[in-house]
Amino acid sequence: MHLWLSPAIAQRAAEAIHDRLMELMPEKKQLLDDNLRKFNVVLTKNDKNIATMLAPVRAKGYYVFHDAYGYFETYYSLTPLGYFTVNPEIQPGAQALHKIRTQLVSQKATCIFAEPQFRPAVINAVASGTNVHIGTLDPLGIGIALDKESYARFLLQLSNQYVSCLEKNT
Repeated sequence: MHLWLSPAIAQRAAEAIHDRLMELMPEKKQLLDDNLRKFNVVLTKNDKNIATMLAPVRAKGYYVFHDAYGYFETYYSLTPLGYFTVNPEIQPGAQALHKIRTQLVSQKATCIFAEPQFRPAVINAVASGTNVHIGTLDPLGIGIALDKESYARFLLQLSNQYVSCLEKNT
């Protein structure tokens, strides 16, 4: 349930937070309205940039380490082939690894994405001897300073991580 990976859900959440804060602090109406408006402007501009960035790699197949990116992938019409595991603490079984390896060998996948906090050896082993690239996706935005535009920077960073691996065979 990585809801924050959907810009549409994040926008609705920002509006709900705004509305609740208005109930709690009506004297801050101008500030709350300004902050929501700025968030929406930055999010809309960023969304257009990200859609343009991802367009050339949208049809490229890839695998992610764990099933976390569905909201982002659906929102931006990406082409995931699957994931190694639902729970990053549990290694995938032999049948799942065989299926992934078969698709890698037949060049249906361009990339396999690990994560900074989970970099299992199984990814390197499955990718060994194939033309697939190994990239890193950070669904938590590690290292992004918190401020009014950090969510937009997070989405942009994630998009750059997708593109940096997927464009290698474009």
